Amino acid sequence: MELQLFGINHKTSDVSEREKFIINESNQILLDNHLKKVFNNKLESFFGISTCNRTEFYFVGDSKMSSQVFHEVMAILEVESINMDSFYFLDNHDALVHMSKVASGIDSQVLGEQEILGQFKTALRKAKDINIVSGKLLNLSNKVLEISKKARTKTDIGLNSLSVSGLALKLVKSIFEEPAEQNVLIVGAGSLAQSVMNNLYKKGINKIKSVNRSVKKIELDNSYEIISLSLDALHDELELADVVIASSVTELPIIGKGSIENALGKRKNKPMLLIDLGVPRNIEDEIRSIEQVYLFSIDDIEKITQENYGQRSIEAEKAMNIIVLESQAAIDSSFIKESKDRINLQLEQFLSNLSSDEIMQFKDSKDFSELVNSVKTMNIDDIEFNNFEEIKKLDDHIIESMIKRFIENA
Repeated sequence: MELQLFGINHKTSDVSEREKFIINESNQILLDNHLKKVFNNKLESFFGISTCNRTEFYFVGDSKMSSQVFHEVMAILEVESINMDSFYFLDNHDALVHMSKVASGIDSQVLGEQEILGQFKTALRKAKDINIVSGKLLNLSNKVLEISKKARTKTDIGLNSLSVSGLALKLVKSIFEEPAEQNVLIVGAGSLAQSVMNNLYKKGINKIKSVNRSVKKIELDNSYEIISLSLDALHDELELADVVIASSVTELPIIGKGSIENALGKRKNKPMLLIDLGVPRNIEDEIRSIEQVYLFSIDDIEKITQENYGQRSIEAEKAMNIIVLESQAAIDSSFIKESKDRINLQLEQFLSNLSSDEIMQFKDSKDFSELVNSVKTMNIDDIEFNNFEEIKKLDDHIIESMIKRFIENA
């Protein structure tokens, strides 16, 4: 079975396409039930990841089945109107290299950002929690984490790079002469929203409020905490907010053009900065047409920073070399393990036909040459093991050693 993936990211599409293809915990459970029925044991396991930059689907299954799995996933998730050219398909070594590039931040919109490593870990952990990932995919995904950490620690790929939340802060500071005097409203209270709040607070911006689906206490440090308001308070809070940073999980925009127009009326047309970090988007794109509002989506964020980009590009090349070599070693190791497992199964299947008396005779004589010869010359019509061709290619002394171990443990 082979490692395979397909996905869509900021390089192949814009946010209007990416927000149509989202993988989360609930739809992965749905996919698990469906894919098991359709593919049975042709697909070992899978998991997906969705961030503001990408959605990707990783799986281990029979060779060259990406297209079939892709069409089943798209059908179940009812994904439409995305150009096929926006998707990429990779397998084996190329797939492992890509996963490691993603987790290490090399493939990010902000080159070298480190938040993606935590997001990859979270996606893998949630997949384990709902029992959809196992076997080879789990082993290779853990290897991705090892490779990514090595790529980051052995290079300066993260040299002064800004996270998405850090870029949001930079945007606030670039637009307002006195950012600390602005009222900031954070929509959402997840990990990205909390990262934004922490970045703002550390830079002296503490006029921060939060609205969320549920009331939540958010501790920024030992001496400062924010209690999020419910979404019912959103429209009232918009009237007070100079900056709105949205990062909520939602299928439809939470903030519409009408609500912003209403807020501007109460604010006497005092300008507002809106930063939408959500995918799917939290803020209606039509708001861009309002003169007093500056709206930035996740796709606009990339244009904000090029600091140290040249140096980070050099480090990215170094990190890429590490990733390519380590990924090849991981694929080779996985192949060798699978080959050994198959050979052991082949031998056990052959030797299990021996009677107890025969096993005792071989134990006493310690002469296994007859069995080695039988293994080499056997002709059994077995589709799964291809007539035991793998074990027949081994040297006689290796087969004898394996037989001896089996007989001794029988």
